[in-house]
This record gives sequence, structure tokens and C-alpha cells, in this order.
Amino acid sequence: MRLWIVAVAIGAVAGARAAELWIGAATADITPPVPAPLTGGKSVRIARQVGTPLTATALAIEAREGGRPAGQAILVSCDLCVIRKGIQEGFRKHLEGRLPGFDTRNLFLAATHTHSAPVIQQDRYEAYGDAIQPKDYVPLLYDRMAEAVAAAWSNRAPGAVAWGLGRAVAGENRRAVFADGRAVMYGNAAAPDFRGAEGGADSAVDVLCFYDRKRKLKAAAIALAAPAQAGGSGINADYWHPVRERIRAKHGTNVCVLGFCAPAGDLVPKPLVRAKAEARMEKMRGLSHAEEIGRRVADAFDDVAGVIAADLRTDVPFAHAVRDVALPARRVTDDEAEAARKVVAAIDAKAKLAPTDWWVRNFNRLVVARHERQKAGDGTHAIEMHVLRIGDVAIATNPFELFLNYGEQIVGRSPAGQTMLIQLAAATDEHYYVPTSRALAGGGYSAEPTHNLVGPEGAQALVERTVEAIGELWRPVGETRP
Repeated sequence: MRLWIVAVAIGAVAGARAAELWIGAATADITPPVPAPLTGGKSVRIARQVGTPLTATALAIEAREGGRPAGQAILVSCDLCVIRKGIQEGFRKHLEGRLPGFDTRNLFLAATHTHSAPVIQQDRYEAYGDAIQPKDYVPLLYDRMAEAVAAAWSNRAPGAVAWGLGRAVAGENRRAVFADGRAVMYGNAAAPDFRGAEGGADSAVDVLCFYDRKRKLKAAAIALAAPAQAGGSGINADYWHPVRERIRAKHGTNVCVLGFCAPAGDLVPKPLVRAKAEARMEKMRGLSHAEEIGRRVADAFDDVAGVIAADLRTDVPFAHAVRDVALPARRVTDDEAEAARKVVAAIDAKAKLAPTDWWVRNFNRLVVARHERQKAGDGTHAIEMHVLRIGDVAIATNPFELFLNYGEQIVGRSPAGQTMLIQLAAATDEHYYVPTSRALAGGGYSAEPTHNLVGPEGAQALVERTVEAIGELWRPVGETRP
């Protein structure tokens, strides 16, 4: 029996007519004051210095036909680990009355997945010491992001768009497979029983450039399959900071750069093999690892930007569909639920908790809760999905750390000339990793019931629904669905 359910919420369009694009963009500094608690690990870390600033960059797009609005979208790239439960909804509410003529359902937030960003849920960890509390940081985050979004919407003006594909070696598979079939995230490649990486990698760098009336670069959206986990000290935007710095140095200090992470749940911008050789080259270049990845991405952007500048478009097909989708959830077995209950009970019985206990207890409680919902007949997991058409480019979001294979399926089957996928976006709940069947067989972190609210069945449903949604935007205008 099929468990997936799809409800079209906004933008149920068949195809898209050519329209004049109005473009707006703005960037806000969302760096918290120090000390600040950082997320992205099994225990809280307190940052007492700022390595690089964190930013939220907004891109506002409005399509106009005959001078009248015919479509809209606001994309916001955030230097955050993830968009936690309630954050996007809270931000939309925060924007009420600030964006005349804009439906905030057409806005989505996307995280770069830096592990050097502030905690944005008060109960994410047990204690934050003398650091700024998440409950105090989130209002600050909302205020600053709202400034950028309002500025982007208000400064929109007729412009042009161009798109292209580049290449850069950034994300590499981080799941090592061993002779006994085990898979281990960041496993030791020097071990005698190492047999290789579990999956592949993707060097694609999708580029969308937006220009003002004078054909000067105004904003750039860049997506690649590499989370912002190259490293950095203190509060840090990771490799996206050097990407932005390099692009602005060459193309103008006011260029707004939106960094997006394509499906890369099993990838990371760190080598599983050749680590020593990579480190030597970085040392010879005088660059940190994050700076080296940033150099590669910025070089790929420059290569693409120089070519696509000859093909600027002012009138292109535009459409934006927002869908609520219920996917089959990963089933929790009775044994998995019982094991999770025992872990929770053991931690609850402790007189004093270790730094990682909260993290372990939280995720095992999640397993127990899912098992209870499952027994009550709820076998689905709800997500919000955005699908856009800009010229011959499709943009599609998902809220997960989606394994690369599923992204490859979507891109391979998409009817668009170019398909830009964005994960860790439009999150409405906790979502986590979505592994492949091979990963489930190998086990290990990222392929465990604690971190898989959706498994291969749900992932395949996501692929089908995304391809279907893109296809609807590429059907000839007026064509009815068979």
C-alpha cells in the first residue's frame, strides 16, 4: 500500500510563461555575541571568539507579466547548522506586515550546515553556561534576517539572469566500508580491512547569477554537494566565507552570495583517502582546509560566470510551487524501540550526566516516540517542498541530510536543462539523515533509527514527488495532466 500523500498548497501551475524578472538581494550579519553555544556535535561547545562572521543572504524574485505580478519567491541562505523545528514558521510570523504584496509561504530558509553556528533551540543541550541563551539569540536572528528579507523585497528592480554548471572537488564520501560489511562514518582508511568508500561524490557546482539593469552582478546562488564542514575556529561560516570574499573581491563588494548545500548526507569536504597529500598542498599554498575548499568553489564560479555573461536573459519562464508532502516514515521495530527505552532508562538513572548523555537520550526518546506513533497508525513524515522554475533551471528543496544517490536520481530524471537541489531547506520539524539501502545494511552513524526518520522507501517517494513537481513546471502552458 502506498503511504505517501501529496497536497499542493501554492502554485499549482502547469508550465510557465516568459515573464520579466524583478530581482532584489540583501545580506545581514547573524553572528551572535560571544560567548555563544555551538551546535553540530554530541555535546555543546562554547565559542569565545569569532573566526568569521555568519550571514543570512536573501534573494527576492518577482515575475511580472504586463506590469502585473505573476509569481514570487524569497530564498534565504543562512550560516546555520540546520533550520530547527519551528524556526521557519516563527520567522514567517515575525515578517507579518513587513512585505507588502508578498505571501510568506513563498519564502524558505536553507542552512549551509556549518558546525560552528549557534544553538537555536533552548532544549537542544542541557546547559549553556555563561553563553548567550538560544531563546535570546533567536529573536536577534529573526530581527537581522528580517532586515535582509525586507531590504531584498523592497529593492527589487528589473534585472537579468544567467545560469551555468561548473566543477569543483569539494564533497567526498565519508562512510568507509570494511571487509566484514560494516560502514563507519570517518572510518580509518589505513586499516588493513578497509575496502573503500560506500558511495560516490559529485563535483557539480550549480550557478545562478542575477544582474541589475546595467548588467552588473547583483547576486549569485551557488549549490554544491558539500556541507560546510571543512573546519574553522570559533564561530565560523566555514568554506562559504572565503567563497564570498573571493567573489566580492573580483565581482564587487556588494554582490550577495547565497550558498546552498545539495544532497550530501553521506559527503563531507574532507578526504577519506589522500589526507596527508591534501594537507601538504594546503600548507604549501598557505591556506587552511576551509580556505582551500573556498578557493576551488570560487574558481569554479569565476569560470562559469565568465561564460554565461554572454547569455543574460531578462524575460524567462518563472513558476514557484510549494507542496506539503507526507512521506513513508522509517519503521521502528519492536527490538529497536526496546533498546532505545533501555538507553533512556539507563541515562535517567544516572546521578550526574556526561556531556553527551543529553544528545544520546534525546535521540533514543525520538525512537520511542516514533514507535508509539507507528503503533497508533501514523506511518508518515511530513515535509514542505519548494520547486521553482527560472528559465531552464529547476530548483527543488528538501529538509533532510539526503544521501547523494537520491539527488542523482532527481537530477538524472529532471526535464529541466539544469537542476539545482537544495537540502536542509524549508524545515518544519526534525528531519535528519536519509540513507540508502546499502547504508542501512552497513549500519553506523547516519544509518541508524535514531537519525533516520525517513528511510529508503520514503526517500524514493521523495524522488518521485520531486520529479513529478518539476515535470509539471515543464509541461506546455495550458496542457492538462493525463
